[in-house]
Amino acid sequence: MTGRIKSLSASSASGLIAAENGLSVHFQPSAVLAYDITCLAVGQLVTFDLAGGIWPRATNVCVLRQHHLAVTAGKHPEGLCLRYMGFDQNGSIRAYRYDRVSPGEGIRTFVVNADLALFRKHRVGVQDGPALCLHALTAELGAAGSPQQAKCERVLTDQDMLAHLARRPVPTTRPRPRWPRRTPVASHAE
Repeated sequence: MTGRIKSLSASSASGLIAAENGLSVHFQPSAVLAYDITCLAVGQLVTFDLAGGIWPRATNVCVLRQHHLAVTAGKHPEGLCLRYMGFDQNGSIRAYRYDRVSPGEGIRTFVVNADLALFRKHRVGVQDGPALCLHALTAELGAAGSPQQAKCERVLTDQDMLAHLARRPVPTTRPRPRWPRRTPVASHAE
């Protein structure tokens, strides 16, 4: 089904959707797809599934892409929004995919290939892969001058890993607390 967000709670991201058939449907933040939760706004056009029961509620709430373009344009002054779309793995190479959403244009897909041996070499967790690749891709798009000039495929390098490690906060060592020494309790012999 499709509908528009009628009301939205700023504190909990729950709200009401006015469905196209006239029904008012409640939704919880857990029903919204993770990458769309920051894009929600009153008046937003969304698709959703209707869960049964006495009170109708929405599940799988997803922002419609054509309306999503107008919303993200206000949030990103440069008109650029990258959305992580997942990865494919072939051997030890992971291909992280990102869609670029830009007002007035179609959706363009970018791929960042990363060798998992590079993660082991620099002792970086693979869970940092999407954020690391996003940062590298954003930097390249900014350096290209115009996003149309940027290449659609990129390879993660040692320099990208070193830059990622340099951005990490330096762990601090806390002194171990000194506990007073315990004196043994003498046993009383009777």
